[in-house]
Amino acid sequence: MHPAPLTPRRHERTCRGVGIMSPKRNGAQMSRILEAMRKTAPEDVDLSVRLATIDRGNIFPLPDAHATHEFEQLATSLIHLCESASGQAVVFASTTSGEGASYVSYNCARMMALLLDRPIAWVDGNFESPTVKVQNQEPNFRDLLVNPESLPPLASGAGLVVIGNGRRNVKRVDLLNGENYAKLVRKLEQSFYFTIIDGPPILSSVEVGHLAQPTMGVVLVVESRRCKHEVIRHGLEKLRSQGINVLGTVLNKRVYELPSFVYRRF
Repeated sequence: MHPAPLTPRRHERTCRGVGIMSPKRNGAQMSRILEAMRKTAPEDVDLSVRLATIDRGNIFPLPDAHATHEFEQLATSLIHLCESASGQAVVFASTTSGEGASYVSYNCARMMALLLDRPIAWVDGNFESPTVKVQNQEPNFRDLLVNPESLPPLASGAGLVVIGNGRRNVKRVDLLNGENYAKLVRKLEQSFYFTIIDGPPILSSVEVGHLAQPTMGVVLVVESRRCKHEVIRHGLEKLRSQGINVLGTVLNKRVYELPSFVYRRF
């Protein structure tokens, strides 16, 4: 049984650069995990450096120290949502193209792999704008949609596993609506502690709702000052009209108008 869904109105806690959704639980379990991790790590090891050690493909630029801290908070929020069960899947998507959903979802997956020391999957489900660096690697999302049983035993140990989008010509909507995609999600949930699926923009694709149907829900990535409130609301309404659970929002490229110490007081 999952906690009540987080709604965008409850996401009041923000950090420099990226606004993070606030978890409803008190985070005691995650605090113990982080404390144990810090006790076993050398004091002079920067978290961003440790993140680099699990990024085998250098798919996106490494976040700086401030952004790394924010991704830690985002990963922690998602861990809180499913702390009672493993094998969960969630979709990240933006309202429009270019808001940074792929970058945010990938770095969140990397951080989860580091914090939990368990197998985490990042799946490129963005048919509109696939990540080129991993598009040709095997296995890929399109081939797995056609044959979910072909998913190899990728989660042989802890760490991040990347599944690219692929180039195979497929009937995307038919496959996402059919049993194949639901079966693939179940296999991913059985193989990985957590699966993050990077989806296409909500307003330019009908596929986000299909991607999210068999998952825990959608995390919406919004770039600060890019879209009007009405546009973002339209994207949220589109998801909810399909019965999709909107888990929360991430405000990307947040800029503070006042000195940062003012915000830290509250």
